[in-house]
This record gives sequence, C-alpha cells and structure tokens, in this order.
Amino acid sequence: MVTVEHDTLPPQKGAFEQGWSAFLRVMAIVALGSALLYWAQLTGIYGEPDLRFDRLSPHGRVLFATLAVLMPAAALGLWLVARWGVVIWVMGLVAEIAAYGIWVEQFPPRPWVAGVNAIALLVLLLLGGALLVARYRAGAASED
Repeated sequence: MVTVEHDTLPPQKGAFEQGWSAFLRVMAIVALGSALLYWAQLTGIYGEPDLRFDRLSPHGRVLFATLAVLMPAAALGLWLVARWGVVIWVMGLVAEIAAYGIWVEQFPPRPWVAGVNAIALLVLLLLGGALLVARYRAGAASED
C-alpha cells in the first residue's frame, strides 16, 4: 500500500528557474501578439494593403504564412514552459532575423524586429546557460 503525506510541499524553484519561467511566459505573450499581427496583416484587417496574402511576393507569402502558424504554437509552448515551445519560438526568431536583417531587399523593412529578436535570442541563451550552470551545481552539491 502506498501512503501519501499531505504535509509535504513541492520543492521550491530556484531564482534562475523562476526567472526562466517568467521570461518564457512574457515571450509567450509577445509571440501571441506577433501571431495575431501576422494574421491581421495576411487577412487585410490591419496594416498596409500590400501586406495582404494575395498581394505579397512568393517570399513574403512563405514567411508570413509560416510565422502566422508557428507563433501561436510557440506561444502555447512557451506559456507551458515546454522545451518544444522554445524550439518553435527560436525557429520563428531565426526566420524573422534572417528575413528582416539579412534578406532586407526581399521583405518589408522592419529592422527593429530583427534587433528585438536578436536581443531576445541573446537573453534566452544567457538565461538558459545560467539555468544549466545552476542545475549542474545543484546536482553536484546533492551528490556530495
């Protein structure tokens, strides 16, 4: 027979884990806003008329449609603090950085999107590295 203790509390998260979760949830809200903006532009509800799906270049159609599908999925995964959400979100970030930072002559000019995404990617890498080091140190301390 299994006994369950009701007086035990779940283990407390460290500062890095709480920071990681908070960062991912804030980025989930940003990703959802980005997804809604892409959908609004593709359908012609918001933005310039040239950003509607039927008026975009083939490159723009691929980029906007892909990001309109990836970003809501990434937002869900980020909100759940799931690894797959981070992977999908990074795919979207890299696509936007490439489109608006590298292939600027083929896409509408949005240098601020590439810059903000590069900063978000850098923060993700720094927080992820700090979390990895903290988990490694906690594991090494528990083995002693």
